[in-house]
Amino acid sequence: MNSPKRTPALSTSPDPGANAEYSSLPSRTYGRSAHSEARRRAARGRRGGRTIDVIIRDQFSADEGVRFLAQAGEALAGSLDWEDTLVQVSRLVVPALADWCIVDVLDDDGVTIKQVAVSAADPHKEDVLREMRLLYPPTLDSPQPAARTLRSGEPVLFAEFDTAALEATTRDRRHYELISQLDPKSVLAVPLVARARTIGALTLATSESDRRYGPDEIAIATGLASRAALAVDNAVLFAREREARAIAEEAVSRLRDLEVISEAAFTHLDLDRLLENLLDGIRKVMRTDTAVALLLEETGAELVASWARGLEEEVEAGVRIPVGKGFAGRVAATRAPVFIPDVERAELVNPLLIKRGLKSLLGVPLLVEGRLLGVLHVGSLRPRVFMKDDERTLQLLADRVALAIDQSRLYERERAASRRLEFLSEASELLGSTLDSTAALQRLTALAVPYLGDWCVVDMIQPDNSLQRVAVAHADPELSAAGFEFQERFPPDPESPHGPAHVIRTGRAELIPAVTDEHLRAASRGDEELLHALREIEMTSLMCAPLLARGRVLGAITLLSDRPDRLFDEEDLVTTEELARRAAVAVDNALLFDAAERRADAARVLEHIADGVFLLDADGVIRLWNRAAETVTNLLAADVVGRPAAEAIPGWTAIADRVPVAAAPVARAAETLPLELPGHEVWLSIAGVGFSEGTVFAFRDLTEERVLEELRSDFVSTVSHELRTPLAAVYGAALTLQREDIDLGEVQRANLLAVIAAESDRLARTVNDILWASRLDADRLQLDLGSHDAAALTRTVVDAAQVHLPESLELSLTCEPGLPPVAGDPDKVRQVLTNLVDNAVKYSPDGGRVEVEVKRRDHAVCFSVVDHGLGIPQSEQRRIFDKFYRVDPNLTRGVGGTGLGLYICRELVRRMNGTIWVESREGEGSRFSFELPVATA
Repeated sequence: MNSPKRTPALSTSPDPGANAEYSSLPSRTYGRSAHSEARRRAARGRRGGRTIDVIIRDQFSADEGVRFLAQAGEALAGSLDWEDTLVQVSRLVVPALADWCIVDVLDDDGVTIKQVAVSAADPHKEDVLREMRLLYPPTLDSPQPAARTLRSGEPVLFAEFDTAALEATTRDRRHYELISQLDPKSVLAVPLVARARTIGALTLATSESDRRYGPDEIAIATGLASRAALAVDNAVLFAREREARAIAEEAVSRLRDLEVISEAAFTHLDLDRLLENLLDGIRKVMRTDTAVALLLEETGAELVASWARGLEEEVEAGVRIPVGKGFAGRVAATRAPVFIPDVERAELVNPLLIKRGLKSLLGVPLLVEGRLLGVLHVGSLRPRVFMKDDERTLQLLADRVALAIDQSRLYERERAASRRLEFLSEASELLGSTLDSTAALQRLTALAVPYLGDWCVVDMIQPDNSLQRVAVAHADPELSAAGFEFQERFPPDPESPHGPAHVIRTGRAELIPAVTDEHLRAASRGDEELLHALREIEMTSLMCAPLLARGRVLGAITLLSDRPDRLFDEEDLVTTEELARRAAVAVDNALLFDAAERRADAARVLEHIADGVFLLDADGVIRLWNRAAETVTNLLAADVVGRPAAEAIPGWTAIADRVPVAAAPVARAAETLPLELPGHEVWLSIAGVGFSEGTVFAFRDLTEERVLEELRSDFVSTVSHELRTPLAAVYGAALTLQREDIDLGEVQRANLLAVIAAESDRLARTVNDILWASRLDADRLQLDLGSHDAAALTRTVVDAAQVHLPESLELSLTCEPGLPPVAGDPDKVRQVLTNLVDNAVKYSPDGGRVEVEVKRRDHAVCFSVVDHGLGIPQSEQRRIFDKFYRVDPNLTRGVGGTGLGLYICRELVRRMNGTIWVESREGEGSRFSFELPVATA
C-alpha cells in the first residue's frame, strides 16, 4: 500500500498572546516611489488559469477587496489537492497583495513547520526564499513572522520593516544577509485557521513596490487566509475520505482473499497440495512475487525450505537456515516479524534471495499455541516498504498456514496410528490363529514386510541358550532363503554390540536410524568375511526388539531397511516393540499350552481329592492351592496364590521346619501338627515332596479326630477319677466298719456311714450325668412341656441345695413379684437349676455367697445363678458349654467334675425353646443365666 500524502496539522496555536510582543514595533504609513508607480500601471495579472485584478493603488477600496476575495475563493475552490491549493494561494497574492510570499503548514506532530510554497515577483528573490527556508526553517520558538503568528493564532504586522525588525526576526548573520537580499519594506503574517484550528501561516512582504500594510490589507489577507484554510481543510477531508475508502476497499479485498485462503487451509489434508494453494493465495493477497514456507526440523536447530512459489529453486536446493542466522533465522529466533527494505544491504545466509533479484522481504513466524513450526516470508522484485498493516496481514495468513500444517500433521499422525493399529490387530489375529509358534512367527514376518521394513527376521532362544533363526521374510523369496544361510555361515556372537544377540543380552530394544560402516565394523568384530557379507546387504536402517514374556527374553525380532529413503524413527520402534510383545505373548502362550495340557489331568485330580494340596516354588511362594486346602483352612486360593507361604498361611512359619519333606515321591510318614489360623486351630497330618522347582505339600484335617481323641482321653481320665475317688472312700469306710480289731464308737461308725452315703450319692450323680449325656446324644430324651410356677420350681432347688451347702457358703434366692408361669418341663428346669447351683458351689472353693435370681424379661422368664468364685477366662467362655469341657481340667484348684453338667444344661434349655449364656470375669465370679418363654394361656 502506498504511503498517504501527509496533511497539515489542524491544531490551535500554542501562544495565543504572542502578538502583543510585536505591537510595540514601529509602524509606518505607506510611501511612494517611481518603481511602485510602474508596478501599479500593470492592469492585469494571470494566476492559476484565472484572471485576478491587480491592485494598482496604495490602498484597497472595500469593493476591490471583496471582488479580490471572491475571485480568490473561486480559484481556490477548483482544487481538491491541499498542496496545490496552497501553491495557488502563493500565486494569488503576488503581485496583488505582496511582492513575495511564503506559505507554511504545521506537520502532523503539531510542532514542525513545513514550507509548502513560495512565490515572488522577482524570480531571483524566489530562489533566495527557497535557500533561506532550506537553511533556516522556522520552528515554533523561532523569531520569524510565520512562527510568531502560529504561536499567537493572530496576524503579525511589521508595518515598517526596518533594521530593528530585521535583527528581531533573524537568527544569525547569514540569515540577516538573506533577508536583506529580499529587501522587505513591510511584512504581514496571518494564520491559516480552519474550524478553529491553526493549520499553517501565510507570510506576505512588500519590496520593490514599496507598499506598506495597514488594517485594510490585514483584513484582505485574513479573509484570503480563511478561504485558503477552508479550501485546504476541504481538500484534506476529501483526501482522507478517499484514502479511507481505498483502505476499506483494500481491506475488503484482503478479507475476501483471507476467507479463500482460510477455506483452502481447512479443506485439504494433503500437506503438499495444501501449501501450494496457500502460497499462491498469499502471493495474491500480499501482492508479492515470492512466498516461501520453511519448517523447523525436529532438533529445532535449523529451518528447511519446504514449499515455495516464485522461489522454487530454494526448495529444490534443500536450503537449510540455522535458527538465529540470516533473515529467516532471525524471524525464528525472535518469533517476531522482520522487514528487510533493501536485500542487497542485508546480511543473508541464503544467496538465492539475491540471485532471484528480490529487493524487499517480509517474514513472520509460523506459530501454533506458542509452538514454533517455521517461518513464512514473502518478497518483492521492486523496492517496497511493508507497513504495519502488511505485517498484520501476513501474520494472519501465517497463523492460518501454521494451523493448516499442524492439522495436516495431526491428520497424518492419526492415519499412521490407524495404520499401525490395523497392522497390529491383523498381527494379533494371525498370532492367535494357531498354537504352533514357529508357523505363527513365519506368517508374522511375511506380514511385517514391506509395512515395517524390507527385511524381517525372528531369532529364538533354545533350551541350550543358543539362538535359532525361525523366520525370515523379504520381498524377494530368494533373499528370504539367504537369511537362513547367513546365520549358518555366521552364527550369532553373544557379545555382538548390535543386533539380536545384543538385544537379547540386554533385554532392551535397539534403533539405528542410519546404519554406517562404523556400525558394520563394530558388528563384525574384526571378521572381514562377516563385514563383507554385512555390506552386501546394503542396510540403511535397523531396529530390533526383544520378545519379552513374564520377565523372560524368549528371542528377538529384527527389521531392516535397504532403501535410502526409508529410515526408521522412534514411532517405528514403538510399533516394533508392540509387535514383539504380542509375538512373545503368542509364543509364551504356545509353550504354556503344552505345559498346561500335561498338567490339566493332574489339576483335575487335585481339585477332586479330599486331601489338601499346595505347591511352593523355590522362593516359598504359593503357586497351587487346591479346593480341599481352601475347605480345611478357609483360605481362598485367590487370596494365597502368588504370595509367600509365610505371609499367606497364618502359623506356617511355626510348623514349616517340622514338616517332613522327601527328596523324591517315596512313602514317608506324615507329621501331625497344629496350625494356628485366624479364630481357630486345626491339626494337620502333613508331608511334602521336593523337586527342582519347589515343594508339593499334602495334608489332611485331623482336627475333629484330635479333639474327640482328647475329649475321650480327658473323659476317661475324668470319669475314672470321679468314680475311683468315691469308690475308694466307700471301700475304705466299708473295710473300716468290717474290721473287728478296731473298737469303733457310735460317732465314728456314724461318720463312716455318712461318708459311704455321700460318696455313693456322688457316684450316682456322675452316673446320671453320663446317662443324661447319652440320652441327649441319642435324642432319646422325653419332654413334658407345660405351664409351671417359676418361683416354686426355683425354691425347691435352693431348699435342696441348702441341705448339703458347705458352711463357708451362703445361698440366697430373689424372685421378682408377680412372675408369670413359665413354659417348660419341671424336671428338666430343676435339673438345669441344680446343675448351675452345684457348679456355682463347686467353683467357689474359698466360700462366699451364691445368689439365685428369677425375674421377667420381655416375653420370657430369666433364671440366673451368680457366684463370686474363680470366674472363667474370656478365652474359655465360648467353649464352656461344650461336651466334656472343664475350666480346670488339671484340678489345680481341686475342682472336679465330668465336664458334662453345662453341656446338659445347654441341651435341656435348647430343647425347651430357651437360651443360656454366661457372663464372667476371671477371679471375680460368674453369672450363668437362661431364659424360658412365658407360658401362654
